[in-house]
Amino acid sequence: MTLKPLLLAATLLAASLAAHASGTLKLSPSTTTADAGDSIVIDVTGTGFTDRVIGGGFNLSFDASVLTLQSVVIDTVTWEFVSSGGLIDNASGTLSDVYFNSIKATLPTGDFSIARLNFTAKANGTSPISLSASGGFPFANDQADLIDVNYLAASVQVGAVPEPASVAMMLSGLAGVMGWQRRRRAA
Repeated sequence: MTLKPLLLAATLLAASLAAHASGTLKLSPSTTTADAGDSIVIDVTGTGFTDRVIGGGFNLSFDASVLTLQSVVIDTVTWEFVSSGGLIDNASGTLSDVYFNSIKATLPTGDFSIARLNFTAKANGTSPISLSASGGFPFANDQADLIDVNYLAASVQVGAVPEPASVAMMLSGLAGVMGWQRRRRAA
């Protein structure tokens, strides 16, 4: 009778001590500003992966009224086996089922490049860019174990942002007008 609880406790302890594969998918840069019509390049990278990654995939969403996704370019130096840039739907602001795989003797681990996203700024506004898991292409290690992935987001601000020189010129003009008014009142 006492052996059963002891075995259960030992099993739970072993399971809690086992290494758990994980990593993070991020977008770089995480914040960007652009004017309408500008091209915007955002890199998708893996960071802090604890296991050797054999492949994976992701989905992406963005504000279709602000951005247009022109292309997805998978890093084929890292992911040489089978890959796909996924399905771009600019009407709904989604990219579905991007996937990539490697069969090299030395698989990616730690930090590595995955893909480059090429956007065009369409109209003024702010667009969050959100990564999410692909149901059909989960991240896996070389032992075919699933890897828990944390998906980070980014943001693109499209609109007229005054240049520092323009702001300085406007402030000096305002100071000149105020000085002129002060002299006029004193006279």
